[in-house]
Amino acid sequence: MKGRYWLRVFTLLLIAAAAASPQNTALRTTDKPTESEHRRGPKGLEGWTLNSTIPDHPNEKYPFTLVIARHGRIVQRIDGDPFVWKWIFWDGARKVAYETGSLHFNLQCNLADIATGRRLASYDCFHGVPDNAPDWLQTLEGAH
Repeated sequence: MKGRYWLRVFTLLLIAAAAASPQNTALRTTDKPTESEHRRGPKGLEGWTLNSTIPDHPNEKYPFTLVIARHGRIVQRIDGDPFVWKWIFWDGARKVAYETGSLHFNLQCNLADIATGRRLASYDCFHGVPDNAPDWLQTLEGAH
């Protein structure tokens, strides 16, 4: 009975020591997100991304969230899946088009309503844009 108790204590101490080791600090990141450059849009809108590190790339920041504000007040936050690679205001600033995906092998292009955050359209854009793609998708893919 006492042997099991000490085995549990020893196991817990090993787990605690492993969690505190220097090579695991990326897993416990306290990195606060940084804002990308703010991009002005029509009708008092502006947008930017919130960028943070990931465990596999602790020296690089990636855009996790798109933030849309009007006259300095945040009106929408759109989470990437997991990242927001590029975005544009669309339809007189009533909508936003954005490209989201992981580091490799997938990209999804979405059109969302800024007022509600509701996704209005979505296309798999990893393999390019189809010839009959809507204007918003062609413009998004041509954006930097």
